[in-house]
Amino acid sequence: MDPIRSALFIPGNREKWVRNAHTNGADVVVLDLEDSVPPSEKEDARELVAEYVPKLHAKGQRVFVRVNGHPNTDEGYTEHDLESVVCEELEGLMIPKVREPDDIERLDAVLTHIERREGFDPESTDLAVSIETARAMRQVYEICSAADRVATIGCGAVKGTDTNHALGFEWTGPGRKGLETVHLREQALMDARAAGIDYPLAGTYVDVEDTEGLREDIQFSREMGYTGYVVIHPSHVEHANEMFTPDSDEVEYWLGVREALAEAEAEGKSAVRYEGDMIDTANLGTAERYLKYARVFEDELDLEVAVDRTQET
Repeated sequence: MDPIRSALFIPGNREKWVRNAHTNGADVVVLDLEDSVPPSEKEDARELVAEYVPKLHAKGQRVFVRVNGHPNTDEGYTEHDLESVVCEELEGLMIPKVREPDDIERLDAVLTHIERREGFDPESTDLAVSIETARAMRQVYEICSAADRVATIGCGAVKGTDTNHALGFEWTGPGRKGLETVHLREQALMDARAAGIDYPLAGTYVDVEDTEGLREDIQFSREMGYTGYVVIHPSHVEHANEMFTPDSDEVEYWLGVREALAEAEAEGKSAVRYEGDMIDTANLGTAERYLKYARVFEDELDLEVAVDRTQET
């Protein structure tokens, strides 16, 4: 999966918003069939989303759909969601309220059946798993390892929503102010990375008008190691895109690190001083990881970011 700086939720029952979802500038739009859609409108929303996934894809928009849980849930909506929206143009599904690896294993089996039946590649539908139940928080590594199609997680300190309810914390503020959820966010990130997740997502931020708090939370999420942010309002997209777009100076630094290490290696050395820093071959993996991410956005950086493919795993 390519990195996602911004993933914008769009209620699946709002036709105008769905129709114009590609105009908001988000890397990914998440057409929502779950919490933002009342039960009485689930069926109509499902039909609307199924209609617009191919249309948005044709306009160059990456599309995920948040479905109503997973095959272990009791509501009865999930199977209908999957049958309606899974198609070749859909990049992935966002899966809420996961509790344990078995939820993902069953979902993987259902998706594989649908993909094979419809004649497109098995495992072509990625999964973005929302970490928002207490049981999921204890099993992030196992959940991420439950199926190869798990491409990313979403984990954040979200005021008043499922994460808040699951842990019972008192939300004290964005970013570093939210000490009550630092452990959760770091643990989820570490487990996801250990399971091979390259581009984990933070967010969301529910105070639409508090731009300062939003940016504070995005900045802290990036510093922790998250690579993108889930947003609930179009006005938040530009901030996530800006703050998760690699900085040109940082890109040039890592390009320089790679070049300096290549020159050192040619001279039979494994360590060298670069711009005042002592670097060695251990820095090369970090450089290539950063440049792999930056390469996706190189048009916006006005830099040519070549990546050494031999360093990718």
